[in-house]
Amino acid sequence: MAFLIGLISFFGIGFLISLLSGGSWLPALNDKGAFALTIMFVLVGTSHFAKREKLEAMIPPRWPYRRAMNYVSGAAEIILGILVLFAATRTWAAYGLLLLLIAVFPANIYVARAKPNWYNVSRLFFQPVYMLWIWYFCLR
Repeated sequence: MAFLIGLISFFGIGFLISLLSGGSWLPALNDKGAFALTIMFVLVGTSHFAKREKLEAMIPPRWPYRRAMNYVSGAAEIILGILVLFAATRTWAAYGLLLLLIAVFPANIYVARAKPNWYNVSRLFFQPVYMLWIWYFCLR
């Protein structure tokens, strides 16, 4: 839910920036949606390093290389998040983000079952929304 609020907020900020710049920066709707994705994925990717223990706790304990999976997924979120900002790399980065969201979905299922609270369970329902956002602003 926080990710969705962030997407919508940064999308709005993109509109404000566009208005203040006379439409010269972030001129298209897709650019504003990609701008919001960039900010959110870079922030969330950074949290994989800053709050390592919290994010590693979402990975099932029996899975090997939990720390490596956390770092790789965090780095992928940062890199793909930045690449989605540029029109030349947006399509490939968007597909990469979709694959990443699919890859981490089992961890979301695990944490929703292991620690069932509103936040953990809601992640299962919001992840398809994020995938639709990526499709709408980057791939359609």
